[in-house]
Amino acid sequence: MAVKSGDCYIDVWREADFRGEKRRIQGPAEYPTLGFSEGDWGDDIGSLRVGPNAFVTAFRGREFHDEHVTFGPNDEVADLSQFEFDNDIESLKVIDSLKIFDRVGYNSAPDTPAPESPETDAAPEGGQPPPPNPNKGRRRPGAKRRTARPRTARSA
Repeated sequence: MAVKSGDCYIDVWREADFRGEKRRIQGPAEYPTLGFSEGDWGDDIGSLRVGPNAFVTAFRGREFHDEHVTFGPNDEVADLSQFEFDNDIESLKVIDSLKIFDRVGYNSAPDTPAPESPETDAAPEGGQPPPPNPNKGRRRPGAKRRTARPRTARSA
């Protein structure tokens, strides 16, 4: 696999509390197994730190199967046992967070249209607008109603 550069990566340690052998796994990339030339890291990650431009989805099984957990930019987990994922990660997807924003037109100049999405360009089936959401405005049982707080002037 080609070596990537930048801030899209995940650092992993074999033991909890960022101890033991460390490896940086570069992204954006998908790793269906965690066997590297320096050794096999499958089922042997105790703690992790995600780079500032990465989202990471960690899977319990090889080839992105079984349960998974997702971590965002700059997330640190000193002990993966809190997610019941200590020494249980077999595959990873490392996604460049900046590419996610590019896709939705984030940071586009005001007079530059966002990239068109094929999902939204097509007319709805039958040419009719979608039906209204039956749950719109409903609260979950036991959920508290949010009320706006009055704004206060900040002193300089």
